[in-house]
Amino acid sequence: MNQDVVDLIRDERDRALETLRQIEDEGLVIQESEDGGPMRDVTAKRANRQRQIIERMDRVLDAVAREAALADEAY
Repeated sequence: MNQDVVDLIRDERDRALETLRQIEDEGLVIQESEDGGPMRDVTAKRANRQRQIIERMDRVLDAVAREAALADEAY
């Protein structure tokens, strides 16, 4: 995998980690409104989404590391 792609994946993971840290450690509250409706708290939803992003990015990075290890063994 291209190193630029790996770097982008790591950056996305780092952003998700930082957002999750802000929610959990600093008490960040995220509110949104749909179609001009009332504001509602979506903090828990956003925290879960950040956890999903982190998990998926970890899986991709692990797969890249395994692929690199196999390539090294082949040489």
